[in-house]
Order: sequence, then C-alpha cells, then structure tokens
Amino acid sequence: MQKIPGLISILIPSVLTVLIVNFLFDIVSLKIQGMPLVFPFILCPIGAALGFVGYKMNRDKLSLVGIIFNIVLFVFPILYNIIGILTQGA
Repeated sequence: MQKIPGLISILIPSVLTVLIVNFLFDIVSLKIQGMPLVFPFILCPIGAALGFVGYKMNRDKLSLVGIIFNIVLFVFPILYNIIGILTQGA
C-alpha cells in the first residue's frame, strides 16, 4: 500500500513516453495528433507530486526515479519545440 504513489509516479511518464514515441515514429495510427506533446504539461506535475509523497512516506528509490522521470518528461516537449523551431524555422 505504501508503494502505490511511487508506482503511479513511474506509470504516468511510462505511458506518456509510449504515446510520444508513437507520435514521433507513427507506429500505430492514432487520432490524437499533437496531444502526446501536451499531456506531459498536465500529467507530469501530478506524477511528480505523487512521487514526492511516496518519497516522503518511505524514502524508496522507486519514488525518486518517478520524480526524476516526470521532471525530464515535463521538459521534453519544451526542448522538442525549441529544437524544432531552431532547425526547421517558424
């Protein structure tokens, strides 16, 4: 029961990573177009908060990895857009 916040904090960015990889490489055709690049702005702060709660409860590495994974995934769409604008133009 104590590992549930840490597990959820890992599960959120894992699912988002699968959606982003699918968006970039078009593995399975989905009709959600650019939403995988918007979802991290909404869901990653929630996942990081759950990871922080889990880390405060029992100081496990699972929660710490969840916090780091959520922060990295939160920054990814920003970097993706900046690099896209710098290389492809406006």
